[in-house]
Amino acid sequence: MIYQRLKSTDVPQLLLLMQQYKKAIGEPALSEEQTDKLKSAIAQNKIEFFGAKDNDKPVAMCSIGIVFSTFLCEKSGIFEDFFIAEEYRHKGIARDLTSYVFEEMQINKVATVWVGCAAIHVDMYKSLGFSLPLGTLRAWSAMVGGVAT
Repeated sequence: MIYQRLKSTDVPQLLLLMQQYKKAIGEPALSEEQTDKLKSAIAQNKIEFFGAKDNDKPVAMCSIGIVFSTFLCEKSGIFEDFFIAEEYRHKGIARDLTSYVFEEMQINKVATVWVGCAAIHVDMYKSLGFSLPLGTLRAWSAMVGGVAT
């Protein structure tokens, strides 16, 4: 298994993983418009994807969006889109991928990486290294049913 930042050439396979991820969490598939927005965000380095590859085929992914946080007055990353293809689960890929991402964040002087998750996933994320509690993450959204209001 190879762990790396996913490149622009990986976008078609990344989009397949993204659709599997959306289905697994019960969300609708990305629309054509959303797919175009995601491709644009990747091209503009607004979001970065990391993944695990098996013989050059992406089989796991996560994304990091970089923001400035007043928690430490440093760069922070928002960890999202964490997905392991079903046939690759329970093989240590989640642990290895998050370890790789944390190493990359240290190299790039990102001070913290946050994740928001359902209560049932807290222990899993703790075991992957997200051990520092930062209260309860909540969100506001202008999107209702995937459409801007």
